[in-house]
Amino acid sequence: MEIKFNRVKEGEFLRLLQTKVFNKLIAQQQAGTNKYHVIGVIAGQAIAYTVRHGRADDLRTWRLDNMAAFLNKHGVTKFEIQMR
Repeated sequence: MEIKFNRVKEGEFLRLLQTKVFNKLIAQQQAGTNKYHVIGVIAGQAIAYTVRHGRADDLRTWRLDNMAAFLNKHGVTKFEIQMR
């Protein structure tokens, strides 16, 4: 099954996070860097959301400690990490 990826702004991602639609959250390392982007997966529908920058369609990246603090601030206590 192919997963459909959607790039949304941070506010929309937080709205989805608060409604608890994600079955899984993944911090995926950006190739060749020490930065990560977050992916929220809705497993039953094969849909995933990731955060993009507000003015551009580039993926928003964080250092892993900053991403963990951001997610924890919004009630997330568990997420997976994928290294490249």
